[in-house]
Amino acid sequence: MAEHHRIIIVGAGITGLTAATSLAMRDHEVLLLEKNTTCGGLVNSFTRDGFLFDGGIRAVENAGMIKPMLEELQIDLPLLPSKVSLGVEDKIISADTPESLRDYELLLKELYPESTKDVERVIKVIRKFDIYMQVLFGSDSPFFKDAKRDIRYYLSTFILWIIRFLATGAAIMRMRMPMEQFLNGLLENKALIDIISQHFFKKTPAFFAMSYFSLYPDYYYPQGGVGSIPNALRARLTEIGSEVRTGAEVVQLDAHRRSLTDSSGNQYTYDKLIWCADLKHLYRMIAAEEFPESERAGILKEQERILSSRGAESVFTLFLAVDLPPSYFSKISEGHFFYTPSRTGLGELHRADLAAILDGWQQLSRDAFYSWLESFCRLNTYEISLPVLNDSSAAPEGQSGLIASFLFDYELTRRIDEEGWYDEFEKRISEMMIDTLTASVYGALKEHILFSFAASPLSIERNVYSSEGAIVGWSFEQEVPIDAGMLNMKKAILTPMPDLYRAGQWTVSPAGLPTCIMTARMAADLVHTELS
Repeated sequence: MAEHHRIIIVGAGITGLTAATSLAMRDHEVLLLEKNTTCGGLVNSFTRDGFLFDGGIRAVENAGMIKPMLEELQIDLPLLPSKVSLGVEDKIISADTPESLRDYELLLKELYPESTKDVERVIKVIRKFDIYMQVLFGSDSPFFKDAKRDIRYYLSTFILWIIRFLATGAAIMRMRMPMEQFLNGLLENKALIDIISQHFFKKTPAFFAMSYFSLYPDYYYPQGGVGSIPNALRARLTEIGSEVRTGAEVVQLDAHRRSLTDSSGNQYTYDKLIWCADLKHLYRMIAAEEFPESERAGILKEQERILSSRGAESVFTLFLAVDLPPSYFSKISEGHFFYTPSRTGLGELHRADLAAILDGWQQLSRDAFYSWLESFCRLNTYEISLPVLNDSSAAPEGQSGLIASFLFDYELTRRIDEEGWYDEFEKRISEMMIDTLTASVYGALKEHILFSFAASPLSIERNVYSSEGAIVGWSFEQEVPIDAGMLNMKKAILTPMPDLYRAGQWTVSPAGLPTCIMTARMAADLVHTELS
């Protein structure tokens, strides 16, 4: 006998938890199904031998959304400032205030004295996008305002905000060209282009990349790790009477009859379903022929687009526990550190050279691959997180945990695994990363390692169930299969199947934590309206 629930949400990452809690706060009983035994998805933290590590994102960007969301859902969770540093070789600056852009300009001019005009051009663009970001994210988002409770806000501040939002959104949408294309038309120095662009996924929209500097002062670190947010949401959801059922992977879905089955054989029916998990998994289960002919064409069209698309680049991450005090690292940088060991830049290592490796995979020698990999590690940009610099309880006394990662190709990792030498690869790339960081910024690192372990794009795909190990949804190297953006985001919530909605990183591109929360709230609002 199938259980019937008015609302079922699939996927207990930050999106599903936000949507479920928002609905539960409005007196809806919600069943939230999660494949894993824990919640959070890419927003997770864990401890190992007394060291706190963050397994996905390293900090949260408020963006006028995190704090209002927690306040509306009545969650009291301390958010500690997560200060950011940027560095190239031995030149390191803090990027935690709006004035830091001047320091960044001086850093680039010192690195590339022959390209002063190039530097000034790109700084001018970043300043322009800083104004855009202040309009979009400089104040609390209206998504978490209540029309009755906040009537004064809607009669004054909101009107001005929406006018600015629409004007800014239109300007930003005109800058959707790939970042590389934009920078190549603006700058001449190829190394400078690399240093600016290799923080980002290939063909990231220019507006997203050029605005990022403005977001650094808005980073926060939840006390107890980023996983504290989903933990708090789950606790709040349970407190107000809804259920989170973990270890319940959805393996069958009849969207026409509004029924689904989980991996334990439990069957459910629903009135409304919000899908907050991987969209490819959803569309693999959809049987379009079950629907009336009038609905079938739209379902088949979207199914084909989604299943033929792929996720964005992923990351390789190295976790280190070291017998070095936090003071060793705090003298070098803040707790969130974007660091490039060489001003040379990656050049074609991650583009043409990588494509050649994949195209000639069967003929490629392992020595040639490791030669490429050594250069890739030495010239790349690392995102380094030191939780103990944000939260002093994140490591044993006098010791530190360090998380270092860079963008890495899923397909390359998959082929290595298929040929049976993944363990060797993981060991070698970890050694190369340690050697690079020791030779450049952390001279004492290698000799003070207590233990280390790693995660690759395959780890993300298998553990979080994110296609191609993607951490920001769809790849920017293709046409995004869902036609929705900043100015028509509500369109992304809808599917061609009645009473089935979607939210999260696979709905709108570019996708980050603010997008996940925004689409979660939009989906919750829509379901609430339809059931009220």
